[in-house]
Amino acid sequence: MFLILGAGPAGCAAATVLARAGRDVLLVDALPEPAAAIGESLLPFGTRVLDAMGVDMSGFIVKHGAVFTRGDLNVRFPFAESARRTYTHAWEVPRDDFDARLRKVALEAGARFQLAKARRVDLERKVLVTDEGEIPYDTFVDAAGRRKFLARQLGEIDLHPDLKNAAIHGQFNGVGHPEPSVVGDIAITEFDGGWFWFIPFADGRTSVGLVMTPTSGITGPAESRWTQGLERCAQARRRLADSTRIGRIGGVQDFTSYARRFSGDGWALAGDAAMFLDPVFSSGVLFALETGWTLGEALRDGGDLAAWEQGMRDAARPMELAVLSFYDGTFLDVACAPRGLQKQRFRRAIISLLAGDLFAPGNDVSRRMAEKFQWLAGLLERAPS
Repeated sequence: MFLILGAGPAGCAAATVLARAGRDVLLVDALPEPAAAIGESLLPFGTRVLDAMGVDMSGFIVKHGAVFTRGDLNVRFPFAESARRTYTHAWEVPRDDFDARLRKVALEAGARFQLAKARRVDLERKVLVTDEGEIPYDTFVDAAGRRKFLARQLGEIDLHPDLKNAAIHGQFNGVGHPEPSVVGDIAITEFDGGWFWFIPFADGRTSVGLVMTPTSGITGPAESRWTQGLERCAQARRRLADSTRIGRIGGVQDFTSYARRFSGDGWALAGDAAMFLDPVFSSGVLFALETGWTLGEALRDGGDLAAWEQGMRDAARPMELAVLSFYDGTFLDVACAPRGLQKQRFRRAIISLLAGDLFAPGNDVSRRMAEKFQWLAGLLERAPS
């Protein structure tokens, strides 16, 4: 029996593959229904797994592009201009609704569900110890998110040496989405020490988050940090000028971390339980879907899990390089450069990276682009004004 801890994107993707193949699959989750979570902005190339699962995406606002701002500069990247136009849009999704649809697909495929809170895994006896008792398994998959349940138990988590950021976030009505944004676009507004995200939903709400670097100097309770962030970011203040907040400001920390191993004897990790990158390029759900789906295929077919892990790490590397380039400023140096200085092939490659085109064998457009931000920024610095 396959026991999958966590009925989110990674867990439901893996469960769907295995259950459709006739395997006995038990999804275990601490919540009877999915809850709101960050990770609300999807990437176009995540559509591959959503289509394979058959997830109903009706009613979600369509996301056609991303807008980045630096000071008074705004630049929009439409996904339709990527190097490969296999998928040209994504969606902005309230996660409680989205995750409920994924869970529905997995259960309809034949997976079973049990409500329980995991305490620890006994790898020798092959049982999951929960508040509802022990659950035996043949193969255990940790897909329970950023807490990295099993990797933490094993003491095998590597925090990123450079990406040690924190975030606070909330939801608002009446947020402005000025040009060049079009309906459904995510906006990233940068300031010295961090950035804000703006993710619109179909019902008029907007998810707004503030990400702060360790050197930002922004400290104190969440409300105080929110105020300090707004004081530094005129773009965010303008967007929120006529808004009304819904509920409280929440927070998360230490985004970027990797498990040292993604699998072992009788167990494997998927989604955030294996790796999670800083959210600036919205890659979390993309990697959750891909790691979950491809892990399910590997487990179904008796595949090489070491090769699967290497493939996922290789796919994540270009995104990690792009994230680092965002924080050292070179991504925005290139992205916000005058259009006359932007070669079309580089712009298309940037959009491919932002669209999540990372997994196709032999396609290295995103990787090559991610490696060029420092070089291109240097060229722009030396270009005649």
